[in-house]
Amino acid sequence: FFILGGGLIPHAIKSERVCQRGFRKNSIVNWDLIQLEETTSTNDICRDLPPWTAVRADSQTRGRGRFGRAFSSGKGGLWLSASLPVTGTPELWAGFSLRVGASLLSHLKSMGLSAARLRWPNDILCGPRKLAGLIIEQPASGQLIVGFGMNVLNEPWNDSPELRETATRLAEWMSPVPDLENLTAGILDALADAHHRMLATGMRGAIEEL
Repeated sequence: FFILGGGLIPHAIKSERVCQRGFRKNSIVNWDLIQLEETTSTNDICRDLPPWTAVRADSQTRGRGRFGRAFSSGKGGLWLSASLPVTGTPELWAGFSLRVGASLLSHLKSMGLSAARLRWPNDILCGPRKLAGLIIEQPASGQLIVGFGMNVLNEPWNDSPELRETATRLAEWMSPVPDLENLTAGILDALADAHHRMLATGMRGAIEEL
């Protein structure tokens, strides 16, 4: 799903250990994907990168969710951030988190995850437990950063025992579990779709879908 590529490594990640770099082409946009072994936060790295660039890390040491809450993000999960362009007036992007949530939910259901549901504004649940979360930040004019984290094979409750009652992982709902490369490709396609639909129908389209 990704064409391996070279090119200059952006200054923002020169101190990071880059595993590989590739390009994801679909009918909407071409993504530039950079994969890291470990980083503090993929959102922090992504904020200095141009639109349609994404960063995935095998693990994060300071992953965060809404309101800066710590987000367990060890190896085996999908930890991804994407830089998206913002055009038009700020009002056009009001409610973008709902649009992203609707597109991600639609993608997960298309994978066969029928139990997935959105707990707005930023959680995706399977049954009563949290499978994934997203965070949207606007570090600069003309740019949005969408961070997405999903438990896949990792067991976050090993680091935080209290999560055993509130978290789940993809491996408990699907067999076989798609590999991280294919999951990444699908999520990036969903984010591109969300961006495209936001420009076309705004938040109204997401509300109608949900």
